[in-house]
Amino acid sequence: MVNRTSLKFVAGFALIIVLVFGSIYYLNYYNSPEQKALRYYADLEKQYAEDTYGGKTPEETLQLFIDALKAGDIDLASKYFVVEEREKTKNDLATVQNNGGLGDVMGRIQNLSLSKTDNDKAWFVITDENRVIKYEVLLSKNQNSVWKIIDM
Repeated sequence: MVNRTSLKFVAGFALIIVLVFGSIYYLNYYNSPEQKALRYYADLEKQYAEDTYGGKTPEETLQLFIDALKAGDIDLASKYFVVEEREKTKNDLATVQNNGGLGDVMGRIQNLSLSKTDNDKAWFVITDENRVIKYEVLLSKNQNSVWKIIDM
């Protein structure tokens, strides 16, 4: 015959088993590559939606970037880049700043000329006397109609 203590023990043991397996399932699901990717892209989408740094024209964005560099504000300067490039750009600019090379970067950017533009992309270049591109900057308009630096 089964007494009350035995039933409590079996019920408690069953509850522990359910909780352990439930926790394992949840952790595996939550940490799955698919779920991590979904969270990453949801966060990226949110960052893009909230991103208002940049100008209404590609030229304005470049000028804002130059102004931030002149002020030595690497954090602000990196915000004129697309979201995915910000941290890398921030680190690169900090390295350049520590090596005393921000003046060179500003000089190059100030000498850029608009090469091509379409509805949502603009290319700025520096060419040599043979019209070979030596330096190029690509900008794109984001979903908030703000121009961002994609590549430099």
